[in-house]
Amino acid sequence: MRLVISFLVAMFAMTGAALADPFANFYGNTVSIENPAGTRSVLINSDGTYSQVLPDGTSADGTWSVDGTNACFETGVDTPPYCVEAVSRNVGDSWDLTAPDGTAEKATLVAGR
Repeated sequence: MRLVISFLVAMFAMTGAALADPFANFYGNTVSIENPAGTRSVLINSDGTYSQVLPDGTSADGTWSVDGTNACFETGVDTPPYCVEAVSRNVGDSWDLTAPDGTAEKATLVAGR
């Protein structure tokens, strides 16, 4: 009986982990992305929208969605989606990205907006 209960608890825990929102720590915080053109700030919202302030001070808004292990960010204009691995991060974490045009970028999750 203990084995059955342990198995059920383990299955429930794995199911919960699979359903966890990988961007939960992003809401209310800022993703700072550096590349050769400068730094942009990206604000990811729980409703599937995001906004960003580009290095030149202009802003762009769009939508994002998770499909399996990837998240794609789209602006709805004539640009390809920016797809990244949908991974949970903590404030202070930094990671490498590659923009759709091949530009190397460095992202950091910063506390607050």
